[in-house]
Amino acid sequence: MNKQQNVLLGAALVALGLIWWLNLSWLVWPAALIGLGAVAYQQRRQLGDTVAAVQAGLWLVGLGLLFLLNFVFPGVLFLAGASILARGREQRIDDRVQRMLGNLRNGNLRPNLPSQHVPVTSEPTHDRAASETTRL
Repeated sequence: MNKQQNVLLGAALVALGLIWWLNLSWLVWPAALIGLGAVAYQQRRQLGDTVAAVQAGLWLVGLGLLFLLNFVFPGVLFLAGASILARGREQRIDDRVQRMLGNLRNGNLRPNLPSQHVPVTSEPTHDRAASETTRL
């Protein structure tokens, strides 16, 4: 085992111990699916199969979130629809995911949106006495 694998194994064991200690066993299945989704996405992407990477990530992370939110049956229908709608657009989805992950790694949590200059104009205000009350 290399150093990175040791760190991941140690972190997983500590997390599992905390889950057991804090009686959060309901969290194991969703966390495992989300983790497997992230691993499957990265492995398939490294092999150059972007289509399989996006679909595996979508299904496994999506199922993990559905189990976490206890929204399984109707959520699977939404997930299947999203999977069908993603077909043919996997490369664009992968580009956006990579851009988002890059922003997270750099600590930039705000999306890079183009800024727009809008001049600020002020309107003249009407002078009213401080004690004057407007009734509706």
